[in-house]
Amino acid sequence: MQPCIYATSGWGIHDERWTTALRDVGFEPTIVRLGIDAQSPSDLRRAVESHSSATTPVLAGPLDSVARHLTGLPAPVVGLSWGFDLHTMGDTRWLVELEGLIVDSEATALLAETAGVPTMRITRLPWGVDLSVFSPTGPKEDFTRWGVPKGATTVLSLRAHEPLYRVADIINGFASIADSNSAIHLIIGHSGSLTDQLKQQAQQRNIHDRTHFIGSVPESDLPALLRGADLYVSASEVDGTSVTLLQAMACGAPVLVSDTPGNRSWVRPGESGYIFATGDSKDLAHQLVTALDEAPPVRSELKHNARALVEDQADWKENVGLLRQALEI
Repeated sequence: MQPCIYATSGWGIHDERWTTALRDVGFEPTIVRLGIDAQSPSDLRRAVESHSSATTPVLAGPLDSVARHLTGLPAPVVGLSWGFDLHTMGDTRWLVELEGLIVDSEATALLAETAGVPTMRITRLPWGVDLSVFSPTGPKEDFTRWGVPKGATTVLSLRAHEPLYRVADIINGFASIADSNSAIHLIIGHSGSLTDQLKQQAQQRNIHDRTHFIGSVPESDLPALLRGADLYVSASEVDGTSVTLLQAMACGAPVLVSDTPGNRSWVRPGESGYIFATGDSKDLAHQLVTALDEAPPVRSELKHNARALVEDQADWKENVGLLRQALEI
């Protein structure tokens, strides 16, 4: 195994995925975490430098909080874009100092090129899914365990309850169509700082009896959950490549997502899913009706096209090989 350094901020499921991926392609990472192993950016830099050499690659992300503090080291530093970080970053001039940059979508790659990063230094490595696990075939979730009536039409949200994911827009959009279809139920997974506020919103919109907050769901339960949903919805205001979106498409769940550059890389209206104007709950409601009322043959074709797109571009077992190429500098 070849040594490398993995520098990050805090620790979470994405870090688990990246470090596992590094080992899968032949690297043994030394992990340095801002806020855990190093309390400040200068401490982080010293810690990384103490473990590195001129031939030890450093994979560092998110960009603004971690990678930018490691430029100029003797070791080759490859920046790792975390979803939407490049989309919201102010000063991007320092990106040209990186030896390489890994991004997860074409939209993010274009931003990097605009910032002056040479195309040859950019590796587009989309988040992918294990297609053998996230598949249309297999058990489907029985939503009755959360109080959903048997046979109900289910709309599923799984994004974190934080402002940028705009889960409130989904509740408002659902509330707008709820009176016209009593068989539709909204299932909201995950949690966050806005959970209590979202529950209160459902109460105020008088849809609390048809809105089910199920909390965070283990990754192993996601395939069945997605297979059982009649529609997966995400209202995020900014995204690179959403892993959950890819998982939904791989499992055959029709998808309705906000109109962001990252989402448009995967969801092609009328071909692989549905799109609504970001932040517009009225348009979200309109597209909810369109998606749920779609004729079965059209729904089948959309689901088939979505799965085919994920198979072609988001097979994690295929994509992960690009990680080794990105670090061989």
